[in-house]
Amino acid sequence: MKKIIFASIVLLSAQSLNALYTINDRYLVGFSLGYSMPKGGTWAKQYKEAMSFSLNVEKPRNEEHAVGIEIGYDFGHKHKIITNCRPRILYISPYFKEIKNFKNVDLFASLGVGLYHRWTPAYTDNFTGVKYSTSWSGKLGANFAFGAVYAVGNNFSLSGGLKLHYIRHFIGTPAITSATNLTPFLMIQKRFE
Repeated sequence: MKKIIFASIVLLSAQSLNALYTINDRYLVGFSLGYSMPKGGTWAKQYKEAMSFSLNVEKPRNEEHAVGIEIGYDFGHKHKIITNCRPRILYISPYFKEIKNFKNVDLFASLGVGLYHRWTPAYTDNFTGVKYSTSWSGKLGANFAFGAVYAVGNNFSLSGGLKLHYIRHFIGTPAITSATNLTPFLMIQKRFE
């Protein structure tokens, strides 16, 4: 409860950025933490949630638009039945971001397309005893995010939002299935002029 109260005070006392991006900004660098939740289809039926983090760099184009690149990692989606199977996700995704000021808050939306890599360390099926070797798979994916941005000091901003990742033909035996993850996140960014 104390964490919720503290977070509410920080978000409510933070000043809105009238112009998140200024003409003097060279770039912004950010770090985010999230909780990646499989949604829909076979992927969601077979795999559990995982912590995630990402690093990003943005280049403002004007006061409302930026382009950027993000590198992210999901720490391992544990299989619901096969206890040793934990595929990890590593992705790199260029994106376009738009920010709009609505009275006391700046809202943002971003859209990206990138490469998503599934890495599954070697494991033994706890039911059949079959041993599987480490596997890699690179797939095309897309992401969409939206949320709110608050100023925290002169050169820092704090964002909270929700990101949707869609990875085409991601995983599966015998049939390949796509993966959709919904990830609530918190991000802090530093502005460099």
